[in-house]
Amino acid sequence: ERMHVLAANFAGRWLVFYLRDKKWPFKMAAPHKTSWGVSRALVLALALAACLSVAVAAAVAPGDTHVVGARAPKSKLPNIIMMLTDDLDLRHGSMIALPNTMHLLKDQGANLSNYFINTPVCCPSRATLLSGRFEHNNRATSYTAVPACMHQNTSQTSNPEFWARSFIPALQDAGYVTGVFGKLLNVMNDYGCVSGGLPKGMSREYVMCNPAFYRETWADDGKAVKTGNKPKEYTTSLIGNASLSWISDVVESGRDHPPFFAYLGPHAPHLPATPAKWYMDHPIGNLKAPRDTPYYNYSALDHHHLLAAQPILNKADAAGIDEEYSKRLRSLVSVDDITFALHKYLTKVGEWDNTFFFFTSDHGYSLGQFRIPSHKTQVYDHNTRVPFLVHGPGITPGIEIPQVVQMVDVAPTFMELAGLQVPEYMDGRSFAGLLTGEKPTSWKTTALVEYHSIHPYPSGRHPHDEANNTFSAMRIINDDEDILYAEFTDVLDPSAWTFPSDRINFVELYNVSNDYYQLHNIAHTASPDWLQRLHTQLHELIKCKGQSQCP
Repeated sequence: ERMHVLAANFAGRWLVFYLRDKKWPFKMAAPHKTSWGVSRALVLALALAACLSVAVAAAVAPGDTHVVGARAPKSKLPNIIMMLTDDLDLRHGSMIALPNTMHLLKDQGANLSNYFINTPVCCPSRATLLSGRFEHNNRATSYTAVPACMHQNTSQTSNPEFWARSFIPALQDAGYVTGVFGKLLNVMNDYGCVSGGLPKGMSREYVMCNPAFYRETWADDGKAVKTGNKPKEYTTSLIGNASLSWISDVVESGRDHPPFFAYLGPHAPHLPATPAKWYMDHPIGNLKAPRDTPYYNYSALDHHHLLAAQPILNKADAAGIDEEYSKRLRSLVSVDDITFALHKYLTKVGEWDNTFFFFTSDHGYSLGQFRIPSHKTQVYDHNTRVPFLVHGPGITPGIEIPQVVQMVDVAPTFMELAGLQVPEYMDGRSFAGLLTGEKPTSWKTTALVEYHSIHPYPSGRHPHDEANNTFSAMRIINDDEDILYAEFTDVLDPSAWTFPSDRINFVELYNVSNDYYQLHNIAHTASPDWLQRLHTQLHELIKCKGQSQCP
């Protein structure tokens, strides 16, 4: 029963949502409103059509499963599951493909409606998740420094402190058994893919070496293994089955089994966003990418050069966007299957109510916004805001948590949930109390966003990155301001690597309170005092390190 989930389950859940509430089951924090660009009538038609079809997901649990590395059982500690999707957007309606996830984690859990990632590209964002440290504290020493994972020094060989100080070994030391499945970092050579063996702190490893949807190489407990192109070897399902098999081994080892931490990193909906063979014709893929937002195909002449120079999207561009959107949605249905299967099993064995289940993405995405037809790496909300849903003990079902929370805060939160002190070297702040309704006397109102271009030489008709697309920025949301402030420099300038003030060559400022889509750069009309205050605040943030310095 582990991953044998009917396509009708997807359709039935959406039909329930539509007939029960007649509203979308997801929203942004006030005063924002989310436009999905999808008609309700079409969703209803899709649901009714899909209810007539049955497509069964093949079930295979690769490799042997076992439990190692645990100390004495600590039955009072909660289990923790972290599902990190790859390039999932919030703004473009992709959550429509995840009805089980929405129902089980949002309707019955918490929605962190002002959650931001810290870096809008894969490896730096994931490095922040693991380390609880900002991009500038994991960053390599220069643009040409090697080895580096998108400018982050995550190698166990050249920087063993990175992994040793991550939250996963800490959880194992606290008595958790730890399983890591799917895409973790983009460069995993010395995590078992080429060398290194089973990383210290992992009880079970089944991680992707070169993330793909078929024909994958895995580090399977420190040894490289390969899977092929058969339907049953679809990697999202392999991740779901391997994680569920391992969790069941832990739970069924006895009533006093140790708590488990399971990280699941499906590759969906990252390009090429290949759906499972049994979902290739799923009706969700008939939806078109949203076009009815002001920043779609918008000529952003007052933005930095990468956007200002973009040509208009033509019919071929629009068709390509629709094709990618269709594949993204269909690939996500298999992710939703995993949520459904985990909930079903954990409920059956009485563990669901003692399990925190976190769901988010490493960053958002572009699908025609500011004439960028695909990819990420932008400073704007459609790339930096992502869904963040949590179900777990003590969480009021359906609660919205409006405080500003960031990727850097996730590791400290896991530490607190595991009964550990947040170490000084982590930059983030635990939001465990927010999940259970605590109202702190003070909380940060600023999210830091940092990015060093990984494609400095633009190519193609619509490049999505270039050297000047290198920025440090703040998203400030408080009682007085809702703004985006960003400073840009050139990644190829060796003297600009740490954003010294004299190397900043472009500034953007948006009053998001009345410019939701960040269309109008007001930096050239803002008062010098306001700009100086923002500049000073930003440069304090991009130099902060650890609990004593980072707010």
